[in-house]
Amino acid sequence: MKKICFAVLVLLMSRLCAQGQTVTFSQRGGFYENSFAIELSCGGAYQIRYTTNGSTPNAGSTLYEEPLLLGPALYSTSDIYTIQISPDNLVYVPDSVSHCIVIRAAAFTPNGSCVSPVVTNTYLIGSLGCDTHGLAVVSICADSLDLFDYNTGIFVPGVNYDPSNPDHTGNYYQHGSDWERQINVEFYEPDDNSGINQKCGLRTHGNMSRRWPAKGMKIYAREQYGKKRFKHNFFNDPMLDSYKHLVIKPLSVGWSDSGIQNFICHKLSRQIGVTSSDSRPVIVFLNGEYWGVYFLHEKMDERFLEDHYQTDINNTNIIESWHGTVDCGDNFNFLQMMSWFEQKDLSNPDNYIHACSLIDIDNFIDYYVFETFIGNYDWPHNNMRCWQEGNDKWRWIFFDGDACLDAPNFDVFANATVYNPPTTWANYPEAKLLFKKLLKNEEFRAMFRARAIEMCDNYFGYENTSSVYNLIVDMLSDNIDGQSHRFGQPSSMDSWEHGNNIINTFLYHRVDNYLAALDEFLNNMDINEVHPWEQLDAFPSPTTGNINVVIAKKTDSSLELKMYDITGRIAYSQWIDTTTIQENDLISFDPHLPSGVYVLEMGDLKQKIIIQK
Repeated sequence: MKKICFAVLVLLMSRLCAQGQTVTFSQRGGFYENSFAIELSCGGAYQIRYTTNGSTPNAGSTLYEEPLLLGPALYSTSDIYTIQISPDNLVYVPDSVSHCIVIRAAAFTPNGSCVSPVVTNTYLIGSLGCDTHGLAVVSICADSLDLFDYNTGIFVPGVNYDPSNPDHTGNYYQHGSDWERQINVEFYEPDDNSGINQKCGLRTHGNMSRRWPAKGMKIYAREQYGKKRFKHNFFNDPMLDSYKHLVIKPLSVGWSDSGIQNFICHKLSRQIGVTSSDSRPVIVFLNGEYWGVYFLHEKMDERFLEDHYQTDINNTNIIESWHGTVDCGDNFNFLQMMSWFEQKDLSNPDNYIHACSLIDIDNFIDYYVFETFIGNYDWPHNNMRCWQEGNDKWRWIFFDGDACLDAPNFDVFANATVYNPPTTWANYPEAKLLFKKLLKNEEFRAMFRARAIEMCDNYFGYENTSSVYNLIVDMLSDNIDGQSHRFGQPSSMDSWEHGNNIINTFLYHRVDNYLAALDEFLNNMDINEVHPWEQLDAFPSPTTGNINVVIAKKTDSSLELKMYDITGRIAYSQWIDTTTIQENDLISFDPHLPSGVYVLEMGDLKQKIIIQK
């Protein structure tokens, strides 16, 4: 018995000692002009096994026996680019992809037990054609099952895909920690190979980009993976060189073949002091295969606010829709604020003073001047985010410019103030409420006009905006052919340049066009307009299901009663025969809808209804 116990103790001690071992590479990963041989070593009488396709080494992986010459023989042969990771109508598979060299290695006992951490290094050899033309590289390594398995893979339609709803279902649309996968991420600067090499968590990111072949991604540094933060000055920020969360956003999510709108907008927004993330273009490799042009961003969440504003993450509220959708904290203060604005006349000076105690009015004006200047088509009904710490004033964040810098004749002020009945595009009254209400105040209108003129004079002139435009065009131009071949977006270099010319033309004429539109709007707006959605009398709200509606007027025909969800889609409808109903009569119905925020519409009358079950 003593001999058995002693043998077990020896084995345990051996494994504990072995866990202190690490496979050592003779040269770290990064950019190199010419090929060379890599030597792997570790202490003790252990075997080194390695992979070249991004997967975690196991007892069946290739045994290291001699130095590895960095050449095409070490390219991954898994061809993961051929795996279908999108609905049928979005599938794009190139005839080939370029490669870098990825080596992942670990130490094993002769009986196959892994006794060391996995060490990963990515090599980008210029003489082998691995040229990123001056852009930094993000290299991601992950076990294929974590990305592509039908049941658990986060990159595929998989078990959660519904063919009847292809735009919003699939494994890649799943959220939360259950759909986070451990990966190894490397980042290399092109000039000195500085960066990071560590394990972290990976999730999908975005809306449309989740189902496209070029996936939006976000990465999380966590202690459970080994390091609490990504420690590198990714964005040349003198005040910040450590990040908890980062977003890797594909070029192809832009609303044109250009894809540079978001980068330009973020750079301009930061110049005027509107809160937004920093950004830079990178080339992504996934398990050694070329995965295209992306933009590395700071993730806009509570950790971003903690880093930049020293906020208390446990006392911070972040709201990501006008309905009060919570990203962090809770929405109690936000909904109270929105309710107050709904009820008050902001032409009253006392009410305006109180409004300025609820929101940071200077921030709000800067945010709205900027969003209207860039002509953001995907706003304000979408891509709104605001935050507060404790009970402080609400402040707004700019975070998505993919649908900007395109249409000079787009009526940005009508888009920001006029509520039209929802059709195929998300549109709801809360998205127009604050700006429309504030515009009724003479002091606010004067401040908005003055700040818009100041921004146009100091920041938005073509001399400044064209410098940002030229910067990103120069950074990307040599990489577009590779991106186009990999994903078919942009469809060609000509298409990319055409998209860029539209942006350039927009920026060249924008100041004059914008100031003329602003004058036209402020000089002709009807500040006494009563919004139709304020006239419908429906209650209770919140409701557990049953809704009462007061018929405000009698008509000679039937009216359709509709309820729209937050995306603008009809969730419920019925026809009401108003010929037999008198004014101020009450009708009751139960739409049998799940909990959420809805817009109730009857004729030209509308009202928000909250269902809580």
